[in-house]
This record gives sequence, structure tokens and C-alpha cells, in this order.
Amino acid sequence: MNDFYKNLIFKGEKIAVAVSGGSDSVALLHFLCERSKTDGFFVCAVNIEHGIRGEDSLKDSAFVKDFCKKLGVELYFYRVDSLAFAEKERISVEQAARILRYQKFRELLESGAVDKLATAHHESDNAETVLLNLFRGASLKGAAGIKPVNERIVRPFLYTSKREIEEYLRKNALAFVEDKTNGDTDILRNYVRHRIMPEIRSAFPDAEGALSRFAALARAEDEFLDSLALPFVGMEGGVAEVKLGGNPVLLKRALALALKETGLRKDYTNKHIEAAAALAQCENGAQADLPCGYVAKREYKKIVIFKKDGDVYEERPFSYGKFEFCGRILTVEKSSLAEFNGGCGKEGVFFADEDKICKSAVVRTRKEGDVFEKFGGGRKKLKSYYIDLKYPARLRSKLLLIAEGGEILFSGLDVSQKIKVDKSTVNVVKLTYNAQRSF
Repeated sequence: MNDFYKNLIFKGEKIAVAVSGGSDSVALLHFLCERSKTDGFFVCAVNIEHGIRGEDSLKDSAFVKDFCKKLGVELYFYRVDSLAFAEKERISVEQAARILRYQKFRELLESGAVDKLATAHHESDNAETVLLNLFRGASLKGAAGIKPVNERIVRPFLYTSKREIEEYLRKNALAFVEDKTNGDTDILRNYVRHRIMPEIRSAFPDAEGALSRFAALARAEDEFLDSLALPFVGMEGGVAEVKLGGNPVLLKRALALALKETGLRKDYTNKHIEAAAALAQCENGAQADLPCGYVAKREYKKIVIFKKDGDVYEERPFSYGKFEFCGRILTVEKSSLAEFNGGCGKEGVFFADEDKICKSAVVRTRKEGDVFEKFGGGRKKLKSYYIDLKYPARLRSKLLLIAEGGEILFSGLDVSQKIKVDKSTVNVVKLTYNAQRSF
């Protein structure tokens, strides 16, 4: 056994060890209990009964309970229905069990009862994961294998061989349970473990160690490339934005980071990344569909990723006060010529001649046929006005406007020539509105 755990677990922390009753998790719980006596951290255990193997599963949980009692370790126990979840989500039972297991792990961490959670993934698990990911066509990120630290989940045995774990169990006379499904080679991981890895080890005895070292190098390079791509990514109001102009490799990586920012962590594939990256060669307005109702769209010098939603029309009579729509507030208040002279030009602050605004004016969102007269003249369709300013199409329907019929007096970005403050102005109205643009 090595001291890698010292990089992950620190004095004063309470660590929950995920224990199934199998050899690896039994060894990890015992190992950390022993080390906690000298290193000053605290250990408890967590066991998940997945509802898959009937009586065998219940017996395994009973074994864990008894083992924890002998060690004097507090146990958190959860029961989940993996079979029902798998059927509902139309996924494999193994996938369902993993998803539900990690849900419970995160619930325990978020409850504040423990500081970190430790799993017994070891060097062989890491090697198998690298091979599985490569066989599935993974990128450098997949080649990085299992992370030693993933948020507050840690893997103290990640650089410990299976042989070392078996020797530790023998030396300490530790009993454990065998999960019969571990021998089922219809499960891909078991196929790699029992059929492929023995063949590889016969030619390359240190294959698992080599794959583990390769994964560590891939992880370091992957993190470095992420650091180069991150400055191209921005996030505002649930919309991820990726600036164009960088290296094509970094563009794809930036898009992957942007997808994760929106919450699409595992629902997308490389095909979606390629489709989004292809927008860099398309005209403004081109888009690509993504999973879960999201879309990637070319917007001038960037690609934006957002969830599609239908346009909603909003209309209220114009008056003093606050108007809120799509998370932004238009404030209309009485002002003065003195404030106009001192505050004109501030971002998000606009002034207008109150007497030039008809009593029938309304605060509303845009409609087809709207027109706008810019400062200094130049009357044009509102759509053309936004295009000239390169204001994103996806945001236009979310702007609050002031209108008289189809005549727009306030575009969300500026006031019209028709209501500008001039030498004849007596009554001034102040409009405060910060239209979302981009990062």
C-alpha cells in the first residue's frame, strides 16, 4: 500500500467510505480506519442496497453492517430500486445502479454529515476504464480515465494494484463477499477484466501500471488544454457563449466546456460538438440542434448555446414604475434637465421628452412591422435596426420596448428621434434598462 491517500484526505476531515462488502471496499475501509488513528481524520461508511440481486444483495448489506460494527464505524445505509429506474429511463441496470448510487453519495455530501466520500477504485479499474473509453471512441478526456478527485469524491487506491489489495486482505485476515455478477462477461467491464486484460498482461506484465501512467499524463494535458480554451467561454443568463477566432482544436474544447456550463454534461456526443464547431464556417444565424431542447447558433463572432423557448408577447400601458420581463427590469421615473445633463451617456440610462410620449403608448415586446427612427433621423424596420447593431436575434423578443402603435419610441437599446430631449423640452422622463448583450 502507498501513501497516495495523504494527497486526498487531511487532518480533521470526516470521510465516508463507500462499502459494498467486496474485497476492494473492505480493504479501503480497514486501511483508512487504521491510518485515521495516526493521521487525525475520521472515518464512517456508506452502503447502497441496489435492489438487483434479491437475498444476496440483502446479505451483502448485512455483512457490511456487521463489519462496520466490529470496526466501530458509523454506517449510512440507503436502499434504491435500480430495476425500476432502469426501466423508466430505458437504460441498463448497471447504468441505473451507478446513477442512483452517486445520487445518494452526493446527497450525503450535501447534507454536511461528511466532508468527502472515498471509493475503492484501484489501478486495474483505471486501466479498464481507459480501454473501455478508447474502444468507444473517446477523446483525450476519456483517455484520462478515472479522476483521483472528482469534486468531493476521492479515490485513495487509484494508484494501488489489485495484487497489493489482495495481499493486504490476506495480511489482515479480512473477510469479504463475492458479487456473482462480477463474473458475468456479458457486462462489458467484466469482459475487459476477464477476457482482454489477462491476454494483455501475458505479453505486457505491467500493462495496468502503464495504462494508469498514460491516464495521468492524458489528464494533465487535458486539464492544460481546458485552461487554454476556458477564456473563450462565457456564461450569462443561462446562455453559454464561445468566441470565435481561436485554434479549431480549442474551439471544440471550448464548446464542450460551454455545453457543460449549460448543464448538458453527459447528454451530448462528439457528433454534437462537431455540428456546433461547423457553425464557425457558416453565416450568421445558422444553427445546430443539440440534445434536451438546446441549440447552438452562430451569432456574428461567436457561437451561443441556449435552450429553445417560444416567444411570449407582453404588453402593458406606459406609466411610471417598474416593468419586469425575462429577468430584466425597465424602470420609468420622473427626471429633470439637470439630471439629463449630468447623466446622459451612462450605460443603461436613457432620457426622453415626456410630453412627446402619447398617453396611448404601451410597454411591450416586439411585433412584426415595427419601425424605429434613430437619433439624427434614419427611419427603418426595427429588425433592420437590430441587425445593423449586430444585436442577437435570440434576445430581440425578450426586450421591453415603448411603442405607439407600430412606432417604437424606445428600442431597448436607445430612444427614438421622436422623443429625444431638445431645447424645447420641459418634462424629462428617465428610463433605466440594461439589455443583455454578450461577454
